[in-house]
Amino acid sequence: MQRRSMMIHPEDSVAMVLEDSLKGDTIKTARGEVTLLEDVEFAHKVAVVPLKKGDSVIKYQEEIGYMLCDAPAGTWIHSHNMGCDRGKVEVKA
Repeated sequence: MQRRSMMIHPEDSVAMVLEDSLKGDTIKTARGEVTLLEDVEFAHKVAVVPLKKGDSVIKYQEEIGYMLCDAPAGTWIHSHNMGCDRGKVEVKA
């Protein structure tokens, strides 16, 4: 089934699904059609290009984190496979 999604900039590496989506559903993006590899809940991110461990995750034309593992296009992107250092305070002894 075709699902709605939002991608702000054509160079973003992720899109956000605008409705609960199931494995096998597709989304259309500025980078082409992507088939979901797993269930993705409303407002969560999906890789629209293959991402490698350490790659920047780009959303809204901004880096929002980095990949903790490889993820092919269609993978749900969230805290289980994406790291983020924003808001972390370095504690100095």
